Amino acid sequence: MSLLNVNKVDPATGTGLELGSSGDTLTVPSGVTLDVASGATLDTTGATVTGISGGLVYTGGGATTTNVSAIAINGCFSATYRQYLVVYDITPDTNGSNPRINFRDTSNNNITPSKYGYAFLGRDFGGGDENFQQDNDESALQPGQGTYNQSNSDYPTLSGYLWIINPFSATHNVNWHGQVMNRGNNGEDRVYVGSGRLDVQTQCAGLKFFFNSGNVNNATIKVYGLVDS
Repeated sequence: MSLLNVNKVDPATGTGLELGSSGDTLTVPSGVTLDVASGATLDTTGATVTGISGGLVYTGGGATTTNVSAIAINGCFSATYRQYLVVYDITPDTNGSNPRINFRDTSNNNITPSKYGYAFLGRDFGGGDENFQQDNDESALQPGQGTYNQSNSDYPTLSGYLWIINPFSATHNVNWHGQVMNRGNNGEDRVYVGSGRLDVQTQCAGLKFFFNSGNVNNATIKVYGLVDS
């Protein structure tokens, strides 16, 4: 084995640098620290990450600070991970509109058959019951209802998370579980906990967030894959 002593390696031309060839193994010996500097990006998109005991890997996201009709996140689900965490905050521009989520297929088309079913159990801050559900006959997931817009409340008026189970399977339904904080347009603050499923056997590769009327005024959405431990 040859030994090369250098302090820095730069590409001869351009900005790309490749180490090794397909099938090679690059080894970092025991006791060595691999330091990725602040501000750098370690891109493992499409790669299989092994040897990590649990953890979350960012797989996609979207954001806006101006009115758009929807936020589409394509390619955030794949066969690499079985479970995904979606964390979101979103605000409509139309007072009283309902938040909606569609899954998207591998061709970036919305999956919209009336096969979405869910039940959310909730309470408002005043102690009132706030429940809603659909029995496998909706064309989208609805994680809240009657939401304030940006003119009636500070951002965000809806925020929450979803755990999505096995979305990329072509043989399983897609199940999800989540929690929502919803500022209602009647002045109520509501908290929901719920679960649901998409009753089709279709590979889901992405998501679309939108409202049943008007636009998305402000949003930040992030998707993470759960690494098997």
